[in-house]
Amino acid sequence: MTIVKASDLINEFGDNSIQVVRVGYFEKQPNLEKDSYQTNLSAFIFPVSGLAKIQFDDEIYVAEPGKVIHGCQNKQISFNVLGNEKFKYINIYYISYSNCTNTDYIHSVFEMKIKNYDLVIKSLNNILEISNKSEITSKLKLQIHINLFLRKLFSEQNYKIHDSESDLVSDIIEFISKYYMEDISLKKLSGRYGESINHLSYVFYKYTKIRPIDYLIKYRMAVATRLLEEGNSVKKVASAVGYNDEFYFSRLFKKHVGVVPSKIKNKNISVITEGENNEW
Repeated sequence: MTIVKASDLINEFGDNSIQVVRVGYFEKQPNLEKDSYQTNLSAFIFPVSGLAKIQFDDEIYVAEPGKVIHGCQNKQISFNVLGNEKFKYINIYYISYSNCTNTDYIHSVFEMKIKNYDLVIKSLNNILEISNKSEITSKLKLQIHINLFLRKLFSEQNYKIHDSESDLVSDIIEFISKYYMEDISLKKLSGRYGESINHLSYVFYKYTKIRPIDYLIKYRMAVATRLLEEGNSVKKVASAVGYNDEFYFSRLFKKHVGVVPSKIKNKNISVITEGENNEW
């Protein structure tokens, strides 16, 4: 999972030349076998309606309206429609003539939440109309319109402004609940939300009385407890909640839960970690 900082995204796409190949509208039916193939272009995927699990090699994303997913070349992509509704989406395919950068989003898979998504889809439908025209001038217009569209899109997401501090805290908690198994640090959270490390930590503590990384650890320990109670090995559980070193995980588990992981596994002790019953 790539954590995206919108300002870096703007800089990277602004500094590199991209050539739009095509824009397409697609529908995938529910209850079908998983559709899988190798990507040969980069693309932005804009869900219009429905829900689908999209996997790029071993990275899994849930596609739904309100999010854009970026896929790159040379990935094994698969779609699995969730629920009974068709998954409808619009793709912008492009080729990049990129220079090496520190971020390299162009050659990465990532997702972004998008504000004012209805307006975004409206703009994309206008772009689709241009794409369907055969004139040479339409191809030129398409390239220009998409460049402007992407720049505006990224600019509006830059340093996402939360309606309130509580919205920021809620967003961080939701992010941790989805990606607790990933390498998350205060620095990465700071970059994701466009807040300084100190301010982000202060606001989170103000509303939860716990620091973000401490919350992450407690969340991991709650998940680990459940997995241990299900009979999984300590090594497997450690890896599942983000720790490659099972001995470090065991020390951390004992510190926060009060017993070593093997006791949970062997005696099926039910341990509720502090904060587990919070509304969040």
